[in-house]
Amino acid sequence: MASDRKQQQRAAWGGIAGTLVVAAAYSAPAAAFDILLDFSLDTSGFFADAGKRSVVDAAASFFERYILDDLLAIDSSGSNHFNASFTNPSDGSTDTISDFDVAADTIKVFVGARALSGSTLASAGPGGYGVSGSSTFVTNAITRGETLDESGVRGPDAYDFAPWGGSISFNSAYNSWYVDTDPSTDETFSGKSDLYSVALHELGHVLGIGIADSWDNKIDNLGRFFGYSSVDVYGGRVPLTGDGGHWANGTMSKVYGTNVDQEAAMDPSITVGTRKRFTTLDMAGLKDIGWEVKPVSAQ
Repeated sequence: MASDRKQQQRAAWGGIAGTLVVAAAYSAPAAAFDILLDFSLDTSGFFADAGKRSVVDAAASFFERYILDDLLAIDSSGSNHFNASFTNPSDGSTDTISDFDVAADTIKVFVGARALSGSTLASAGPGGYGVSGSSTFVTNAITRGETLDESGVRGPDAYDFAPWGGSISFNSAYNSWYVDTDPSTDETFSGKSDLYSVALHELGHVLGIGIADSWDNKIDNLGRFFGYSSVDVYGGRVPLTGDGGHWANGTMSKVYGTNVDQEAAMDPSITVGTRKRFTTLDMAGLKDIGWEVKPVSAQ
């Protein structure tokens, strides 16, 4: 039986200060990489609103557009068992799904809402697992066909990341969500926190920013991130928050594929009434974790 070093870590995002802008307008094509959103555990009814579901789906489509990894399927059968564990998005408990399956090139994300403390807008992270069976099944289920470290599996020297998925919980007690059913365009709004921006940020955590072993392995003793792509974009080692889970508050970059300056999506806060898009630095962070990211030219 093998188990994940970090079953489910949740990186909360306080919604008090920051800036988020939307992803560039596009019609998402059929993507090789798929983020399968599962709202079935949303017992709060937060996502009974189809508009809210469409906003989170739009955020997932952004990553589907730019992530190019090929992931092996996880197929539990016979003596091969993969048990997925994750934080239930509606009550905060740890759930386990026995004999869990997920299709090739797909991660599954359970989405819901519950009352979160203080100014926290949402909480998310990749899931954990327990796996047993043939050595080939175990290796393929853990790595999803990627080489995660020098041993071929994963560990303290990991340089890649390939989760089965995870979960996101939005703050159901927060009453000032801005729900833009067409986040392909920028709009002016005030007094509300942008659901699309928060969904992008939390999916960034599910994909390992601030949480993956291959992120942790690139933090120096001064709390700076030294992933090659991030250093290249930032012009040096990137300051992080004290817990290492985000870029330092106020870290600036360019909206991905543009020359537009913006506070990075993966810093710890967002200003009410603004929208954040993923920036070049945020995408570099994904590359440094091990994701294959489609390059784009600034427009």
